[in-house]
Amino acid sequence: MADDDGAPPPYSRDVDVLRGRWLWMLTLVLAAVFTLSAWSEGELHTWTDGLWVLANVVPLLLIGRNPLAVVLVFAVAYPLWLGSLGLSVPRDGHVLQSLPTLVALYATGAWTRPLWLRAIALVAPIWMLAAAVVGYWDTDTVDLSFVAIVLIVVWALGVVVGDRNAYARDLEQRTRELEAARHALADQAVAAERSRIARELHDVVAHAMSVITVQAGVGGHLISSRPQRAAEALGVIERTGREALAELRRMLVVLRSTDAERVHEPQPGVGELPHLLESARAAGVHVEFEQRGLRQELPPGLDLAVYRVVQEGLTNVAKHADGAAANVLLHFDASHLVVEVSDQGRTAPDAVTPGQGLTGMAERVALYDGSLETVSGPDGFRVTATFPIDVAAPVTP
Repeated sequence: MADDDGAPPPYSRDVDVLRGRWLWMLTLVLAAVFTLSAWSEGELHTWTDGLWVLANVVPLLLIGRNPLAVVLVFAVAYPLWLGSLGLSVPRDGHVLQSLPTLVALYATGAWTRPLWLRAIALVAPIWMLAAAVVGYWDTDTVDLSFVAIVLIVVWALGVVVGDRNAYARDLEQRTRELEAARHALADQAVAAERSRIARELHDVVAHAMSVITVQAGVGGHLISSRPQRAAEALGVIERTGREALAELRRMLVVLRSTDAERVHEPQPGVGELPHLLESARAAGVHVEFEQRGLRQELPPGLDLAVYRVVQEGLTNVAKHADGAAANVLLHFDASHLVVEVSDQGRTAPDAVTPGQGLTGMAERVALYDGSLETVSGPDGFRVTATFPIDVAAPVTP
């Protein structure tokens, strides 16, 4: 239970009843018990006796703020009530009159404060017992010893309960932190998935639309003079559109499937590059392909990343290099794979501006600890992606 300002109470949750009306009810009950025990012993004579009763009960109202202070007050008030310090009529007392101190000691033991601070409360029963033993307190030593032992045991019980509750609160706090961390990781996963989907959609749609746009322009220009060539352009548009729709449909199936099903979902890779090159040639880009070194088996994610880098590079050539020739190079060695896409045309100024395509390409390369370099000059534009790879068995042609 928290205070009105939201701060946690300075004592254990097991003594939450010691607040508000419950605290008032407990104080009234113990005041009645103290008064009846004093009355049964014939210890109430004047109104000042009533004040001593209040001094041994009313401090309980402050137990929710500082139970240790309440214990120390009782450690002085009760001997004063018994007349041991000579300020009142000597009394024999009653065992029930130790109940307020008992409650205060339990609350102090369960207090959420360092153990050394809570242990100060043991001064009360120890000094009372010592005072009786040395004769400073004229009371029954055996009875007081029993009461002192009970007070110490109750304080120790409060310590055990308080420490257990502190441990429980610590576990609850850690659970909340872990839950918050889980939500944060889930949000990061969603953001990463959205970024991945955006890259995939951009690569698929940009490549398809580049081919379709170029071929549509060719067909529109030649439909009157060379209808056969225009028909071929329309065929390329139809084939490219179907392929793009098929890949988009595949992506939607992957997104809707379970993780176990996604593992077996085929993804384009280096093996599909010849088909990609033919598609680029159909878009009017003269592409030359070169492979150096023995092709190695790549992890599925890296295989897809290489394919997308080449696809995005050829898309940029088709969009910005105005039909120029392009070169695609794959260079395998023992520890790295270099992917290079270059053209010999004059690159438009916006081609080197980091847009969605180049940004997505850089993110994809960085995902596999690779590096991306883009170079623009009078001889054309070159994109070079370098991926670290483990030594793997070469792929059999």
